[in-house]
Amino acid sequence: MKRRIALALVTVLACGMVLTGCGNKEEGGQAQTGESVEETETPAENDSNEEETEAEAPAENDTDNAEGPVIGLSMHCSSSFFDGVISGVEKYVEENGGRIINVDGRSDANYQMGVIEDFIAQDVDAVIYCPVDAVAATPALKLLKNAEIPVINVDSAVEAYDMIDAFIATDNYEAGFISGEALVKNNPEGGKVAILDYPINDAAVQRATGFYDAIKDHGFEVVAQLEAGVTPDKGKSVAEDVMQAHPDLTAIFVICDDSAQGAYAAIKSSGLDVSLYSVNGGPESKAAFREDGVDGVWKCSPAQSPETIGYKGAEAAYKLINGEEIEKEIFIPSFAIDATNVEQYPGDWQ
Repeated sequence: MKRRIALALVTVLACGMVLTGCGNKEEGGQAQTGESVEETETPAENDSNEEETEAEAPAENDTDNAEGPVIGLSMHCSSSFFDGVISGVEKYVEENGGRIINVDGRSDANYQMGVIEDFIAQDVDAVIYCPVDAVAATPALKLLKNAEIPVINVDSAVEAYDMIDAFIATDNYEAGFISGEALVKNNPEGGKVAILDYPINDAAVQRATGFYDAIKDHGFEVVAQLEAGVTPDKGKSVAEDVMQAHPDLTAIFVICDDSAQGAYAAIKSSGLDVSLYSVNGGPESKAAFREDGVDGVWKCSPAQSPETIGYKGAEAAYKLINGEEIEKEIFIPSFAIDATNVEQYPGDWQ
């Protein structure tokens, strides 16, 4: 009964909100492994249309044990990291039955709000969610709470932490700290550093904070801290600007491999003696480590395991659906990956 009341409330609220529904196509693009919001209009409880709806969805989004739970899955944007998270969720659902409705957030908080509203309209059993914006996520979380739908927050924490049921992520502070430790080890004399961050994202903030704490008492000066998004193009343009303003930089730290890939290209084109540090241990940094070796520009990228995050997120969701108790926080440890050990970690992710 409460779920049905919540559906009515969603309808009323939707009329009062200005949601474009088109998202940020330049950064997020189309949903990578799921249907768009417009393509998921049929509520899950309409059994007569379920077969048709599933037929229209991409194959990887169709884990079709109709007797199992329906999981709403929305990541911040399309990226190799979030592909790994999605893969982990899919693996658990394939092992345990159920169905996934996966729509990425397109790096647009308003668009992702519409995604969450659509999940509620489809009567999903739980939501696994990485917010585009930690603060802007609050209205969506209120709707989910009113609809009595459990929420598993992954990768980057929401501000309204009391409104989620669990948070599962890499220990992002530790990952940033490990990257900073590598810089200190490689440059014991210190130097000038730029930090390229993404302040609306809690995971990025934790990484930048950990990095700074690792280097702050070791002779380093942070001459610039700039927002560089999570795409190669943005990372490249910001890195170019910061190197033009500070050609005597020792290193650049970037909060993720995606934008660090752009900074890597900018450093190589500049001809300057600038080193690159990041977080992810993903396919971008691994490719550079293998190609360039220990003398390359890209020096260290502490590892994440997105498949583990996704798998544990789905496991937590199923436990909540079944009325079981779970831990509120699960942090996945990080460790350094660089040119000296990259061959120990084959594949895109570990």
